[in-house]
Amino acid sequence: MSTYADTSFLLSYFGQDAKTPLAHKHAAGWTQPPRIAWTLFGELEFNNAARALVFVGKLDAGRLGAMQARVREDLRGGILTRTGLPADLHYRTAESISAAHTARLGGRTLDLLHIAAAQTLGAREFLSFDGRQCELATLCGLRIAP
Repeated sequence: MSTYADTSFLLSYFGQDAKTPLAHKHAAGWTQPPRIAWTLFGELEFNNAARALVFVGKLDAGRLGAMQARVREDLRGGILTRTGLPADLHYRTAESISAAHTARLGGRTLDLLHIAAAQTLGAREFLSFDGRQCELATLCGLRIAP
């Protein structure tokens, strides 16, 4: 798997927010489906974050359903690919990243888990709009986009 997308990118790509045009512009450059990893971890994080937007009134239930339908469509079309993520290796990798960087840079556990998922799956490209997470992902050897 060469591409991993975190929740900030996926919410913009599937939703409608200030970063949506940038996410779509990046996607327009795909010459073939990128086969972005869609793990159980990523699915839970995406769905929970989207539902939390409904809770705070930034997204309505109809739009949530439309976003989830687009996810299913992209799974069928090869943009997203269901990908297993070995939990032990995932968490050990996140702990290693934390040990190497958190005391100096700070970092949230979910950020570590996204970066660790990308590394565990062998991704080279990391799609994110989260500046702090991008900084850490760069230190971990990932190429950041968009």
